[in-house]
Amino acid sequence: MQAVNDATSGGGQSAPAATSTNERAATASSDFQSFLRLLTAQLRNQDPLSPLDSTQFVEQLASFSAVEQQIATNVKLDALTERLSVSAIDEASRWIGKDVETTSGAAHFEGAALSYLIPAGEVGTATEIVVSDLSGNVVYREEGDNLRREFTWRGENSEGGTAPNGDYLVSVNRYDEDGLAGTEQPIAFTRVVQARFEESGVRLVLENGAIVSPAEIAALRSATISSDAKDSASDVLSGDV
Repeated sequence: MQAVNDATSGGGQSAPAATSTNERAATASSDFQSFLRLLTAQLRNQDPLSPLDSTQFVEQLASFSAVEQQIATNVKLDALTERLSVSAIDEASRWIGKDVETTSGAAHFEGAALSYLIPAGEVGTATEIVVSDLSGNVVYREEGDNLRREFTWRGENSEGGTAPNGDYLVSVNRYDEDGLAGTEQPIAFTRVVQARFEESGVRLVLENGAIVSPAEIAALRSATISSDAKDSASDVLSGDV
């Protein structure tokens, strides 16, 4: 019976060398055939006066069968996962080139103006819009009331110059008589430039540098619609009509 145990042990050592589910399945099948040949040889050459214990053979056979079934299941699951991944990427690719509305303060500046919608404040009586770099240094600030309005940043800084190209953050601070009452992100209208499939699901890369999930998109529109239609859609989404 030691020879059978050695055969099963050898099969366990060869499996780690296989790097894919299909390779593991082929290895298991080969080891199973080797086991059957060894079992047949031992049965033919056993001592009739001292036969081998059949119970151990049955246990070994059951173990091999269980491993084969598990590997076959893994092959099917891998194939299903691959199909779902391809389907998800295909679905996500339809977002590319669309203008979307999402809550995001990301600002990837490369010389072109970046537009945001500042919603009406629910707290405080005054609003301060702050543009800062990724280190937290304030580049530009603008004060106003708590009413809904559009904000366009053209790269200007507080000294009257132009900020260098790069990534920035736009935040909306709300103030009342006691000071800072809360901080929010503006609403951004930007274009989807890339779709990724990550472990957490589909992620959309936006033109302003933000990376969001489809669930974070509040609305989308064709990038080719007229400016009048865009303004009308913006008013509807914001509740002005």
